[in-house]
Formats: sequence, structure tokens, C-alpha cells
Amino acid sequence: MKRRIASVVVGATTAMVVTSCASLTVNSLPQPGAQGGGGYPIVIEFENILNLPERAKVVQGGTTVGMVTSVDLQGDRVEVSAQIESGVAIPSDARATLEQSTVLGDIYLALERPSLEEQGPALVPDGRIPLAQTTSPPQLEDTIANLANFVGSGSVQRMQDSIIKVNNVTPTDRQELRALVSRVAVDLSDLASDIETVDQWLQGVSGTAEVMRRHLPVYAHWFTPAGMLGFDRATQVADYIGTVLPSIGSIYSGGYWLVPLLNSMADALGAVQQTKWNVEDEAAAWRTLFTESYMPADKYPAINITSITGPDGNEMIDNVEDVLRMLGAMP
Repeated sequence: MKRRIASVVVGATTAMVVTSCASLTVNSLPQPGAQGGGGYPIVIEFENILNLPERAKVVQGGTTVGMVTSVDLQGDRVEVSAQIESGVAIPSDARATLEQSTVLGDIYLALERPSLEEQGPALVPDGRIPLAQTTSPPQLEDTIANLANFVGSGSVQRMQDSIIKVNNVTPTDRQELRALVSRVAVDLSDLASDIETVDQWLQGVSGTAEVMRRHLPVYAHWFTPAGMLGFDRATQVADYIGTVLPSIGSIYSGGYWLVPLLNSMADALGAVQQTKWNVEDEAAAWRTLFTESYMPADKYPAINITSITGPDGNEMIDNVEDVLRMLGAMP
């Protein structure tokens, strides 16, 4: 009986030891350089994480600040849970990427802090870095496919052919090559000196594009049924005008007889213009004549005799009264 009980105890102990050894995995081992214990958890969202292992390093500013604890697939994104060491502040607007120290090195999670002027508040425990602030690495298959397309499409051969053609057109004579380089230098110097003109041209193109953007509703109206009807009517009007214009053109081509008439009219208008200038020059004299001489005499029609001198020079104004009496003009 005692022997049977001992066998049962030994079997149970062996099963417990084997079970505990089976639960021991590589992820259960402490990570080299990690400072286990404490800290606070955060969640980082990625589109894909390739083969990011659990317990991968979390690096910020070149220093390990935590480790990845779990990776969960949630719909169209992957949530990476990480444990950050106590006393380490992770800005809420930090960017997260997956990087490698070497080509064959392990992938780790790198956090990039923004500048101090733009740095946001620190993440709280269970805080989250959203998908918009993370950069997922390209798929290895896509990289290999793009490289294969680049090599297999003949790009390398075309580059080699281009280099050969450049070498063929390059002058072998040093003097010619120096002259060619000098001309290129002069052209580049002129371009650099007139870069303001290029800037003005680009500003003009930008302004034109901006005007076109503001009138997009008008352009869109052109392709509506009403706009198409307007195009049709404009075409019909242009057809009528095209029929009328040749007859008008015949009148124009046969109107050479109008040239002498137009020349005479031009001479007449020149004479009228010269007459106008002459009248303007004489207007002041005529104004003086009428305002100082004619108009006062017309308003006060009288003659005042102030002096009468005889042939011998004697003043005869004193004898005027006697003369008037002799004529009967005065009593």
C-alpha cells in the first residue's frame, strides 16, 4: 500500500515538473538590457508590423525606454501594447516607426519626439498613439517585386546606353570640351541672373490656375445640357456671321474710292483746327475792344470836350460859352 502511494506521489510530481517546463518559452526569458518591473502601458496602432517579435525594444532618442508586451489584430489595424519604464514621458504627438539597427538585426519600435516648441502633453497610462502618427514598413514582397521590375525592365541597360550616348557626344578635344563647359556655365549663370523672371512666370501661371479654380463652377456649367445648348447656338450664329462677312469684305475691298475723300476731310479738319487756334489768339483783343470801348460808349452816349486848342496853340475852351451863345445853343 505504501509503495502504491509513493508511486502516485512521484507521478504527480513528475507531471507538475514537465508541465511547468512546457510553459517556459523564449518570451519568458528576461530581455538583455531591459529594466523589468514597474512602468505604465501604452498602445500603438500600425497598419502592419511584419515580424515584430514580442518583448521587442521600444527606443526613444536612442535609449531603450520599454518593451513590447503583446500584439493584437483589431480589424484593419494592429495594436501593439508596450510597457514604458517609470519616469519616461512619451509625448502624445510622438511618431512611431519600425526600424532595424542592421540589415539582419531584430526589428524594434522607435519613437520620434517632435521639437520642443511643438511637443504635446505626455501620454497617460493606457494612452494611445493613433494610426495617423505611425509609419509601417513596406512589405518585403513588394520591395523584392519592385527591385525585380527595376532590374528586369531594362532600366539598368537604358542607363548604361544613356551614359554611352553622353560619352559619344562629349568632345574628345580638351579645348572643345572646355568651350562647351564654358557655354553651359554662361547659360546657367544667365538663368540664375534671370531667376526673377522665372519666378514671375511661375507666379503668373499660379495666378491663372487660381483664377481657373475660382471659376470651376462656370467651366462645369459648360458641360451641362444648358451649356451644350449654348455651344450649339453659338455655332449656328457663327455660321450666319461667316456667311455675311464675305459680302462685307467685298465692300471693304472696293472702298478705295473713299481714300481721296478721307484725305480731304482730314485737311478740312486740320484747317478748322488752325482757325480755332487763331480765334483763340484774337479773342482777348476782341474782348478788350468790346468791354472797354464799345460797351461803355453804348451805355453812356455823350461827348465831354475838355480842351480846344487854336492854330497858334492858345487854349480856346474859355470862349466856348461865347461861341455857343453866338450859335444860339445857350442863352
